[in-house]
Amino acid sequence: MTGLDAIKTSPSLSKKQLRTQPVRGVLEGDKSRFGRHTAGTTGEPTQVLLTRKELARMLGVREYCFRHYGLKLGQREARLWGRPESGVKSWLKNFVMNRRVFHPVGLDATREVAELLKWKPDYLYGYASLLLEAAQTLASMDIEFDPPKCVVCTAESILPAQKAYISRAFKAPVAEEYGSTEFDVIAFECTEGHRHLVNPWVLVGNSESKGCLVTDVSRTSQSLIRYELGDHASVEKSGCTLLGATDVIHQLEGRSINRFAYLSRNEKFHALEFARAVDRYQSMSGEVFEFTVYQYQYGHFVLETSTNPGEGRQDLCEFISEHLYPVVGEKVNITPAGEQIDTEHSDKKGYFVQAMELDHE
Repeated sequence: MTGLDAIKTSPSLSKKQLRTQPVRGVLEGDKSRFGRHTAGTTGEPTQVLLTRKELARMLGVREYCFRHYGLKLGQREARLWGRPESGVKSWLKNFVMNRRVFHPVGLDATREVAELLKWKPDYLYGYASLLLEAAQTLASMDIEFDPPKCVVCTAESILPAQKAYISRAFKAPVAEEYGSTEFDVIAFECTEGHRHLVNPWVLVGNSESKGCLVTDVSRTSQSLIRYELGDHASVEKSGCTLLGATDVIHQLEGRSINRFAYLSRNEKFHALEFARAVDRYQSMSGEVFEFTVYQYQYGHFVLETSTNPGEGRQDLCEFISEHLYPVVGEKVNITPAGEQIDTEHSDKKGYFVQAMELDHE
Protein backbone atom coordinates (compact mmCIF):
# COMPACT_ATOMS: atom_id res chain seq x y z
CA MET A 1 0.00 0.00 0.00
CA THR A 2 1.42 3.40 -0.97
CA GLY A 3 1.36 6.53 1.18
CA LEU A 4 -1.45 8.10 -0.82
CA ASP A 5 -3.50 4.91 -0.59
CA ALA A 6 -3.10 5.00 3.17
CA ILE A 7 -4.32 8.59 3.28
CA LYS A 8 -7.47 7.72 1.35
CA THR A 9 -8.42 5.07 3.91
CA SER A 10 -7.45 7.06 7.00
CA PRO A 11 -10.15 8.27 9.40
CA SER A 12 -11.03 11.96 9.27
CA LEU A 13 -9.66 14.42 11.82
CA SER A 14 -11.96 16.88 13.58
CA LYS A 15 -11.01 20.26 15.05
CA LYS A 16 -11.57 18.83 18.53
CA GLN A 17 -9.14 16.00 17.83
CA LEU A 18 -6.58 18.45 16.47
CA ARG A 19 -6.75 20.53 19.65
CA THR A 20 -5.96 17.49 21.78
CA GLN A 21 -3.19 16.32 19.46
CA PRO A 22 0.29 16.70 21.02
CA VAL A 23 2.76 19.00 19.30
CA ARG A 24 5.55 16.96 17.78
CA GLY A 25 9.12 17.09 19.03
CA VAL A 26 10.18 19.17 16.05
CA LEU A 27 8.61 22.21 17.76
CA GLU A 28 9.49 21.52 21.38
CA GLY A 29 11.80 24.25 22.60
CA ASP A 30 11.91 25.82 19.15
CA LYS A 31 11.84 29.59 19.60
CA SER A 32 11.33 30.10 15.87
CA ARG A 33 7.95 28.35 15.81
CA PHE A 34 4.92 30.36 14.72
CA GLY A 35 1.35 30.26 15.96
CA ARG A 36 -1.79 30.93 13.96
CA HIS A 37 -5.17 31.28 15.65
CA THR A 38 -8.56 30.67 14.10
CA ALA A 39 -11.44 32.38 15.87
CA GLY A 40 -13.67 29.40 15.16
CA THR A 41 -16.68 30.20 12.97
CA THR A 42 -17.74 26.61 13.64
CA GLY A 43 -17.68 27.33 17.36
CA GLU A 44 -14.31 25.65 17.88
CA PRO A 45 -11.37 28.10 18.19
CA THR A 46 -8.12 26.39 17.24
CA GLN A 47 -4.42 27.18 17.62
CA VAL A 48 -2.09 25.97 14.85
CA LEU A 49 1.69 25.81 15.34
CA LEU A 50 4.11 25.93 12.41
CA THR A 51 7.81 25.54 11.84
CA ARG A 52 9.69 28.18 9.88
CA LYS A 53 9.74 25.90 6.82
CA GLU A 54 5.99 25.24 7.00
CA LEU A 55 5.21 28.95 7.22
CA ALA A 56 7.58 29.59 4.31
CA ARG A 57 5.67 27.07 2.18
CA MET A 58 2.39 28.85 2.94
CA LEU A 59 3.84 32.24 2.03
CA GLY A 60 5.37 30.75 -1.11
CA VAL A 61 1.94 29.56 -2.28
CA ARG A 62 0.43 32.98 -1.54
CA GLU A 63 3.25 34.70 -3.44
CA TYR A 64 2.61 32.38 -6.42
CA CYS A 65 -1.07 33.36 -6.46
CA PHE A 66 -0.38 37.06 -6.10
CA ARG A 67 2.17 37.09 -8.94
CA HIS A 68 -0.65 36.00 -11.26
CA TYR A 69 -2.08 39.49 -10.71
CA GLY A 70 1.26 41.32 -10.82
CA LEU A 71 1.60 41.51 -7.04
CA LYS A 72 4.31 40.60 -4.56
CA LEU A 73 4.05 39.86 -0.86
CA GLY A 74 5.00 42.91 1.14
CA GLN A 75 3.38 45.41 -1.17
CA ARG A 76 0.80 47.78 0.27
CA GLU A 77 -2.27 45.92 1.48
CA ALA A 78 -5.55 47.57 2.47
CA ARG A 79 -7.26 44.99 4.66
CA LEU A 80 -11.01 45.11 5.25
CA TRP A 81 -11.59 42.88 8.23
CA GLY A 82 -14.20 42.10 10.87
CA ARG A 83 -13.79 45.02 13.24
CA PRO A 84 -11.43 47.98 13.64
CA GLU A 85 -8.18 47.04 15.35
CA SER A 86 -6.44 48.98 18.11
CA GLY A 87 -3.42 48.63 20.33
CA VAL A 88 0.33 48.78 19.90
CA LYS A 89 0.66 45.07 19.04
CA SER A 90 -1.80 45.30 16.15
CA TRP A 91 -0.24 48.54 14.90
CA LEU A 92 3.26 47.06 14.95
CA LYS A 93 2.17 43.88 13.18
CA ASN A 94 0.42 45.83 10.43
CA PHE A 95 3.39 48.19 10.07
CA VAL A 96 5.82 45.32 9.60
CA MET A 97 3.50 43.68 7.04
CA ASN A 98 3.00 46.96 5.16
CA ARG A 99 -0.75 46.96 5.57
CA ARG A 100 -3.49 49.11 7.04
CA VAL A 101 -6.85 47.88 8.29
CA PHE A 102 -10.00 49.74 7.26
CA HIS A 103 -13.61 49.31 8.37
CA PRO A 104 -15.79 51.14 5.83
CA VAL A 105 -19.19 50.93 7.53
CA GLY A 106 -21.34 53.22 9.64
CA LEU A 107 -21.05 56.99 9.90
CA ASP A 108 -17.34 56.98 9.06
CA ALA A 109 -17.65 54.90 5.89
CA THR A 110 -16.94 57.75 3.47
CA ARG A 111 -13.93 58.94 5.46
CA GLU A 112 -12.57 55.38 5.70
CA VAL A 113 -12.86 54.82 1.95
CA ALA A 114 -11.25 58.19 1.26
CA GLU A 115 -8.34 57.30 3.58
CA LEU A 116 -8.03 53.89 1.94
CA LEU A 117 -7.71 55.39 -1.55
CA LYS A 118 -5.39 58.16 -0.34
CA TRP A 119 -3.01 55.47 0.98
CA LYS A 120 -2.79 54.03 -2.58
CA PRO A 121 -2.72 50.32 -1.75
CA ASP A 122 -1.36 47.84 -4.28
CA TYR A 123 -4.25 45.52 -3.46
CA LEU A 124 -7.31 45.14 -1.26
CA TYR A 125 -7.91 42.04 0.84
CA GLY A 126 -10.85 41.18 3.05
CA TYR A 127 -14.36 39.99 3.73
CA ALA A 128 -16.60 40.06 0.68
CA SER A 129 -19.30 41.91 2.66
CA LEU A 130 -16.94 44.72 3.69
CA LEU A 131 -15.49 45.02 0.20
CA LEU A 132 -19.04 45.35 -1.09
CA GLU A 133 -19.77 48.05 1.51
CA ALA A 134 -16.65 49.94 0.43
CA ALA A 135 -17.57 49.62 -3.25
CA GLN A 136 -21.06 50.98 -2.62
CA THR A 137 -19.64 53.91 -0.67
CA LEU A 138 -17.08 54.60 -3.40
CA ALA A 139 -19.79 54.60 -6.06
CA SER A 140 -21.44 57.54 -4.28
CA MET A 141 -18.20 59.55 -4.08
CA ASP A 142 -16.74 61.92 -6.66
CA ILE A 143 -13.08 61.07 -6.21
CA GLU A 144 -10.08 60.36 -8.41
CA PHE A 145 -7.85 57.47 -7.33
CA ASP A 146 -5.15 55.10 -8.51
CA PRO A 147 -6.80 51.68 -8.94
CA PRO A 148 -5.30 48.73 -7.04
CA LYS A 149 -3.91 45.84 -9.05
CA CYS A 150 -6.38 43.39 -7.53
CA VAL A 151 -9.15 42.96 -4.98
CA VAL A 152 -9.02 39.65 -3.09
CA CYS A 153 -12.22 38.37 -1.47
CA THR A 154 -11.86 35.82 1.30
CA ALA A 155 -13.72 34.23 4.23
CA GLU A 156 -17.23 34.72 2.78
CA SER A 157 -19.15 33.65 -0.30
CA ILE A 158 -19.75 36.23 -3.00
CA LEU A 159 -22.15 36.34 -5.94
CA PRO A 160 -20.97 36.97 -9.52
CA ALA A 161 -23.05 40.16 -9.66
CA GLN A 162 -21.39 41.40 -6.47
CA LYS A 163 -17.91 40.64 -7.81
CA ALA A 164 -18.69 42.56 -11.00
CA TYR A 165 -19.91 45.53 -8.95
CA ILE A 166 -16.75 45.61 -6.80
CA SER A 167 -14.59 45.32 -9.91
CA ARG A 168 -16.33 48.30 -11.54
CA ALA A 169 -16.09 50.43 -8.41
CA PHE A 170 -12.38 49.85 -7.79
CA LYS A 171 -11.46 49.50 -11.49
CA ALA A 172 -9.61 46.28 -10.71
CA PRO A 173 -10.01 42.52 -11.15
CA VAL A 174 -11.61 40.62 -8.25
CA ALA A 175 -10.22 37.24 -7.19
CA GLU A 176 -11.79 34.77 -4.78
CA GLU A 177 -9.53 33.05 -2.29
CA TYR A 178 -10.54 29.86 -0.48
CA GLY A 179 -8.45 28.86 2.49
CA SER A 180 -8.27 28.40 6.23
CA THR A 181 -6.03 29.31 9.12
CA GLU A 182 -4.76 25.73 9.27
CA PHE A 183 -3.61 25.67 5.60
CA ASP A 184 -3.67 29.30 4.44
CA VAL A 185 -4.49 29.42 0.69
CA ILE A 186 -6.11 26.24 -0.62
CA ALA A 187 -7.65 27.58 -3.83
CA PHE A 188 -7.26 30.86 -5.69
CA GLU A 189 -9.17 32.29 -8.64
CA CYS A 190 -7.33 32.91 -11.89
CA THR A 191 -8.12 35.72 -14.33
CA GLU A 192 -10.39 33.33 -16.25
CA GLY A 193 -12.57 32.70 -13.19
CA HIS A 194 -11.39 29.22 -12.11
CA ARG A 195 -10.63 28.53 -8.43
CA HIS A 196 -7.48 26.43 -8.78
CA LEU A 197 -6.12 24.18 -6.06
CA VAL A 198 -2.77 25.95 -5.73
CA ASN A 199 -0.91 24.25 -2.87
CA PRO A 200 1.10 21.25 -4.19
CA TRP A 201 1.45 19.83 -0.66
CA VAL A 202 -2.29 19.92 0.08
CA LEU A 203 -4.78 17.27 -1.04
CA VAL A 204 -8.50 18.03 -1.06
CA GLY A 205 -11.14 15.34 -0.81
CA ASN A 206 -14.81 15.31 0.00
CA SER A 207 -17.07 13.21 2.19
CA GLU A 208 -20.85 13.40 2.03
CA SER A 209 -21.11 13.24 5.82
CA LYS A 210 -17.92 15.10 6.83
CA GLY A 211 -17.62 17.60 3.98
CA CYS A 212 -14.31 18.91 2.70
CA LEU A 213 -11.34 16.82 3.94
CA VAL A 214 -7.90 18.42 3.58
CA THR A 215 -4.50 16.74 3.97
CA ASP A 216 -1.12 18.48 4.21
CA VAL A 217 1.47 15.85 3.27
CA SER A 218 4.37 18.13 4.24
CA ARG A 219 3.27 19.00 7.79
CA THR A 220 5.68 17.73 10.44
CA SER A 221 4.61 19.84 13.43
CA GLN A 222 1.07 18.42 13.50
CA SER A 223 -0.62 15.57 11.70
CA LEU A 224 -3.24 17.02 9.38
CA ILE A 225 -4.64 14.02 7.53
CA ARG A 226 -8.18 14.25 6.12
CA TYR A 227 -8.87 17.28 8.29
CA GLU A 228 -12.53 18.36 8.51
CA LEU A 229 -12.89 22.01 7.47
CA GLY A 230 -16.67 22.01 7.87
CA ASP A 231 -17.37 23.19 4.32
CA HIS A 232 -18.64 21.18 1.39
CA ALA A 233 -16.82 21.76 -1.90
CA SER A 234 -16.97 19.98 -5.24
CA VAL A 235 -13.62 19.57 -7.02
CA GLU A 236 -13.57 19.15 -10.80
CA LYS A 237 -11.04 19.03 -13.64
CA SER A 238 -10.74 22.02 -15.95
CA GLY A 239 -8.69 22.68 -19.04
CA CYS A 240 -7.26 25.84 -17.51
CA THR A 241 -3.61 25.88 -16.41
CA LEU A 242 -3.21 29.59 -15.59
CA LEU A 243 -2.53 28.78 -11.93
CA GLY A 244 -0.92 25.41 -12.41
CA ALA A 245 -3.21 22.58 -11.35
CA THR A 246 -6.21 21.76 -13.50
CA ASP A 247 -8.14 20.71 -10.38
CA VAL A 248 -10.54 23.51 -9.46
CA ILE A 249 -13.21 24.07 -6.85
CA HIS A 250 -16.37 24.23 -8.90
CA GLN A 251 -18.83 24.85 -6.13
CA LEU A 252 -18.55 25.88 -2.48
CA GLU A 253 -21.57 24.79 -0.53
CA GLY A 254 -20.89 26.23 2.91
CA ARG A 255 -21.11 24.67 6.36
CA SER A 256 -22.75 21.28 6.56
CA ILE A 257 -25.66 22.42 8.70
CA ASN A 258 -26.48 25.25 6.28
CA ARG A 259 -26.49 23.20 3.08
CA PHE A 260 -30.19 22.31 2.92
CA ALA A 261 -33.49 24.12 3.32
CA TYR A 262 -36.44 21.98 4.43
CA LEU A 263 -40.00 22.12 3.14
CA SER A 264 -40.97 19.28 5.46
CA ARG A 265 -39.21 16.66 7.54
CA ASN A 266 -38.40 14.62 4.43
CA GLU A 267 -38.45 17.26 1.68
CA LYS A 268 -35.45 19.52 1.15
CA PHE A 269 -33.60 21.50 -1.51
CA HIS A 270 -30.09 22.91 -1.72
CA ALA A 271 -29.69 26.34 -0.11
CA LEU A 272 -27.51 27.47 -3.03
CA GLU A 273 -30.76 28.07 -4.88
CA PHE A 274 -31.29 31.19 -2.74
CA ALA A 275 -27.93 32.56 -3.91
CA ARG A 276 -28.71 31.76 -7.55
CA ALA A 277 -32.05 33.56 -7.30
CA VAL A 278 -30.63 36.70 -5.68
CA ASP A 279 -27.70 36.82 -8.11
CA ARG A 280 -30.20 36.78 -10.99
CA TYR A 281 -32.26 39.50 -9.27
CA GLN A 282 -29.19 41.71 -8.78
CA SER A 283 -27.99 41.17 -12.35
CA MET A 284 -31.40 42.16 -13.72
CA SER A 285 -31.98 45.13 -11.41
CA GLY A 286 -28.43 46.48 -11.27
CA GLU A 287 -28.71 46.65 -7.47
CA VAL A 288 -26.18 45.06 -5.16
CA PHE A 289 -26.77 44.22 -1.49
CA GLU A 290 -26.05 41.55 1.07
CA PHE A 291 -28.67 39.08 2.16
CA THR A 292 -29.25 36.16 4.51
CA VAL A 293 -32.14 33.70 4.54
CA TYR A 294 -33.06 32.10 7.87
CA GLN A 295 -35.16 29.01 8.52
CA TYR A 296 -36.81 28.58 11.93
CA GLN A 297 -39.53 26.10 10.96
CA TYR A 298 -40.38 23.70 8.14
CA GLY A 299 -41.54 25.31 4.91
CA HIS A 300 -41.02 28.91 6.04
CA PHE A 301 -38.08 31.25 5.42
CA VAL A 302 -37.19 34.77 6.56
CA LEU A 303 -35.14 37.14 4.37
CA GLU A 304 -32.78 39.84 5.66
CA THR A 305 -31.03 42.35 3.40
CA SER A 306 -28.40 45.02 4.08
CA THR A 307 -30.43 47.66 2.23
CA ASN A 308 -34.01 47.80 1.04
CA PRO A 309 -34.16 46.88 -2.68
CA GLY A 310 -35.72 49.50 -4.93
CA GLU A 311 -38.92 47.48 -5.32
CA GLY A 312 -38.90 46.45 -1.66
CA ARG A 313 -38.05 43.24 0.19
CA GLN A 314 -41.46 41.74 -0.49
CA ASP A 315 -40.82 41.98 -4.22
CA LEU A 316 -37.50 40.20 -3.72
CA CYS A 317 -39.20 37.48 -1.65
CA GLU A 318 -41.68 36.89 -4.45
CA PHE A 319 -38.89 36.79 -7.04
CA ILE A 320 -37.00 34.13 -5.04
CA SER A 321 -40.20 32.14 -4.57
CA GLU A 322 -40.83 32.19 -8.34
CA HIS A 323 -37.24 31.05 -8.98
CA LEU A 324 -37.69 28.15 -6.57
CA TYR A 325 -41.04 26.96 -7.93
CA PRO A 326 -39.65 24.90 -10.87
CA VAL A 327 -36.88 23.61 -8.58
CA VAL A 328 -39.05 22.30 -5.74
CA GLY A 329 -42.42 21.98 -7.50
CA GLU A 330 -44.39 24.17 -5.12
CA LYS A 331 -44.62 27.75 -3.87
CA VAL A 332 -42.09 28.47 -1.12
CA ASN A 333 -43.15 30.74 1.73
CA ILE A 334 -40.58 33.56 2.12
CA THR A 335 -41.25 36.68 4.22
CA PRO A 336 -39.09 39.78 4.75
CA ALA A 337 -37.50 40.33 8.15
CA GLY A 338 -38.43 43.41 10.13
CA GLU A 339 -34.84 44.67 10.37
CA GLN A 340 -31.88 45.10 8.06
CA ILE A 341 -28.64 43.17 8.42
CA ASP A 342 -26.36 44.94 10.89
CA THR A 343 -23.33 45.32 8.65
CA GLU A 344 -21.38 47.34 11.20
CA HIS A 345 -21.25 44.73 13.95
CA SER A 346 -21.69 41.40 12.19
CA ASP A 347 -18.80 39.08 11.43
CA LYS A 348 -18.67 36.51 8.64
CA LYS A 349 -21.95 36.08 6.81
CA GLY A 350 -23.53 33.31 4.83
CA TYR A 351 -26.45 33.27 2.43
CA PHE A 352 -28.45 30.77 4.46
CA VAL A 353 -28.70 29.96 8.17
CA GLN A 354 -30.41 26.74 9.19
CA ALA A 355 -31.78 27.66 12.63
CA MET A 356 -34.01 24.63 13.22
CA GLU A 357 -33.21 21.70 15.44
CA LEU A 358 -32.48 18.89 12.99
CA ASP A 359 -32.58 15.50 14.70
CA HIS A 360 -32.97 13.33 11.60
CA GLU A 361 -29.56 13.76 9.90
